Amino acid sequence: MLFRGVLMIKNYTDYQEFNKEVIKYQEAIHGNSALWKPDEVIINAPEIQIQYMAWITSLEDLKENEVLIDDDEDVFEEYPDEEEHQVEIIATLKADNKTYFTALEFLMKTHNQQSNKELGDHVFFEGIDETPEIINGLPIYYIACVS
Repeated sequence: MLFRGVLMIKNYTDYQEFNKEVIKYQEAIHGNSALWKPDEVIINAPEIQIQYMAWITSLEDLKENEVLIDDDEDVFEEYPDEEEHQVEIIATLKADNKTYFTALEFLMKTHNQQSNKELGDHVFFEGIDETPEIINGLPIYYIACVS
């Protein structure tokens, strides 16, 4: 979950509301929001995948556009007595304009993917890979979060 405690643990549906929260956060940590460029095109692809780590209690914690990485598919059978399982999740995201992602759209969609997950103390968005790996024709970006 990005900006946990600042943007709170919620799903955002309104880009303007989310943008206002990011601006507040930028002003709180940097003293201004000059670094935040919500309309900048940051990923020139109509569809991407993101990968991130989280703790889940069951497969029902996954959203319909998410899957576990291959190495984690059997985690519930292998460790049935554990209440939570640390897993790597891959989510597929589609650009609203079917062409590219702006910083605002990417950050809000990434935030919303993680909003229902336990991320431990790695709750602050640090960035993504500059050069994504291409898997099944889609770029996949690892979401780096820090404590």
